[in-house]
Amino acid sequence: MTKQSSAVGDASASAARGLRRSERRKPELDAKLLRAFVTIVDLRSFTRAGRRLGLSQSAMSQQIAAHERLLGVKLLVRAGQGVRPTPAGDVLLQYARQILGKLDEAQRVLMEHEGTGTGVLRVGAGGAACEHLLPGTMKAFHDAFPQVELRVLSGPSRLTIERLVQGDLDVGLLTLPIAEPKLRVHEVGRDELIIIAAPSHPWAVRRRAEVHELAGQPLLVYERRSATFRVIERMLLEAGVFPRIVMELDRIGAVTSMVRAGLGVAVVPRWSVLADIQAGTLIGIPIGAHGLFRAWGLGVRAEAHQPQTLRAFVRLCLEQLPPVLTV
Repeated sequence: MTKQSSAVGDASASAARGLRRSERRKPELDAKLLRAFVTIVDLRSFTRAGRRLGLSQSAMSQQIAAHERLLGVKLLVRAGQGVRPTPAGDVLLQYARQILGKLDEAQRVLMEHEGTGTGVLRVGAGGAACEHLLPGTMKAFHDAFPQVELRVLSGPSRLTIERLVQGDLDVGLLTLPIAEPKLRVHEVGRDELIIIAAPSHPWAVRRRAEVHELAGQPLLVYERRSATFRVIERMLLEAGVFPRIVMELDRIGAVTSMVRAGLGVAVVPRWSVLADIQAGTLIGIPIGAHGLFRAWGLGVRAEAHQPQTLRAFVRLCLEQLPPVLTV
């Protein structure tokens, strides 16, 4: 063998060894890591994410740290009392949501193909809707499909729409109208927004109140980002009323508690305070001559495969929610 051919052989062997080492060092992102990463970002906490996924906080931290070392980039940083993604983490987050969405969809398609009635159904709705509107439907669905895991994510309609479009939800209960071409919407029904006041309030004897009368009242509102607040704000502005907002709260239950304490009046869905009205702890007053109503719908992704379980859930909602909305 000549020196030249020997040198070429040595170089080829060295390159092959380097390639094998490179392949061994190549980081692999598996579904468990991606789901852990997305859950940490969504909950802004290693501890809360660990509880949801059944892992310890230290295990979550070690898992993320190990992959940060492999990737050579920082994915998460501390931000106040929580964590947030770095710019590199934001890039990974976009791909992770898409990948997990496709994996979940594949699982649901396969489960339907097998006809086992198992899998996962991800439902989104506002906090008050989760508390008052969905429990009966969830119970009926669980009775029909006991092997299906239900995951419920609460948030305002805006956030639920965003999660649907990104593939993080299968179905969302939304206030209408919505303008999102990527969603198909099934109309469910209408509910009524009413004024509530403490029994000691001067309006306790009223059968009805006009919009303009709210101008002089201390008004408590459910968070301004919510669809409920947008309906109320539009109603007031159209009547030329600039309300005196004394308090904003992020839960309708907290709003009603403050109203019961005599801190002012509020405008809320009738179904959210039906028990209080029946118990006499709150007074419900319709608005205007014909009342103030809004429409509700179920949103699903227009192009997504709709397995048997999703179609069954939509049917149950269309059957059971209208009478709950119109109490």
